[in-house]
Amino acid sequence: MKTTYELIPSDEEINKNRVALITGANSGIGFESAARIASEGFGKVILAVRSIEKGKDAVTRLLRRVENDVFEILVIDTSDFEKVQEAADQLEQIDSKIDLLILNAGMTPKKPNTLNDHGIEVTFASHIVGHHILTMRLLAANLLTSTARIVIASSEGSIGGVFGMKVADFSTIADEHFDGSLDLTMDAIMRYQPPYTGKTMDIYVTTKTFTNWWAAVMSRKLPKGMVVNAISPGSVPATNYVKNAPFMMRRFLVPMMKYVGKYMGMAWKVENAANRYYEAGHFEDDNTGHFYASRPGKFTGPMEIQKRDHFDNLEYQEAGWNAIVRAADGVDFLISVAAKN
Repeated sequence: MKTTYELIPSDEEINKNRVALITGANSGIGFESAARIASEGFGKVILAVRSIEKGKDAVTRLLRRVENDVFEILVIDTSDFEKVQEAADQLEQIDSKIDLLILNAGMTPKKPNTLNDHGIEVTFASHIVGHHILTMRLLAANLLTSTARIVIASSEGSIGGVFGMKVADFSTIADEHFDGSLDLTMDAIMRYQPPYTGKTMDIYVTTKTFTNWWAAVMSRKLPKGMVVNAISPGSVPATNYVKNAPFMMRRFLVPMMKYVGKYMGMAWKVENAANRYYEAGHFEDDNTGHFYASRPGKFTGPMEIQKRDHFDNLEYQEAGWNAIVRAADGVDFLISVAAKN
C-alpha cells in the first residue's frame, strides 16, 4: 500500500485564479475545507448548501476567519435529483471553470427505508447519486478545467470490521437471490428492496463502498489530466454524520471518542479532516482512482491507498457504476468522453 504521495506545490499567484466548489459547505468538514481553501488564496469558493439561509450564515462565519470575500452560494440538495439539475443549470451561468470539486455532502436518515422521489434510498441518493449527476453535468458543460481534481468523501467503515457498521455481502446476495446478477443486487441495495435489510450505518458504509467504486471507474473514463479519488476524512465525532446513528453509538461510543479517541488514533479535529481533502486536491496526475484512508486499525493520521478484494473487484466496480447511472436516470456523460479517448 502506498504510504507516501507527491503533492503539487500550492502557489498563491496561481491560486488566485482557481475556483473550488464544495458540497455540504455550511458545516463540519465542508465548512472547514472552505475556510482552508479560501485562506490558501483561491479566487472563488462556491459553497454548495441546501438553502440560501445556510449559505449566508456560512459566509458570515467564514469571513470571521478569512480576509477576502471569495465566497458564492449555490443551493443544492444532493438527495433531490431535480434540485441537483437546477443547481447545475445555475453553474452553467458562471463564467469560470472549476479546478477543485469536493463532493462532501450527504445525509443519513433515521429510518433505513427512507427513499427519495426516484425510489433511491436517501443515503445513496445524497452521498453518491446526486454527486454523480452534478459531476456529469459539469463535465457535459465543460465546467471542469483540464487539470481538475475531484475529491469525494468516503469512510474507513467501508473497509469492514468496524463496530456497528457492516458492508453488504454483494456476492452472497447475488448468488442466493438474483441468480448471480450483480446488477440486480446493486439495484436492490440502492433501492432498499428485498432481500437487503441493512441498518442505518450498514447502508452508510455500503454507500461509501459504492463511492470508492465510482472513483475507480471515473478515473478510467476521465480525460487525461483530471484526477479523482475517494478520500476518508477520518473519524471526526464533532461533525453531524452520526446524528442518526444507532442509540448506543450516538449516546455512548461517539461521546467517548470525542474525549479519548485522539489518544488512541481513533478521532481527530475537523481541521485535520479538511486537510486530507486539501491534500487530495493537489495529488499529481498519476495518483487517481484510489480510495485513501487511515492505516490499518486507525481512523486518523497519515492516509494511504486501501487495497481490499471488494474494492479492487472490477466486476463490483462496473456493476456499482452501472447501478449509479441507472439510479441517475441514465446520466453518464463519460460514455461519449471514453469513446473519444
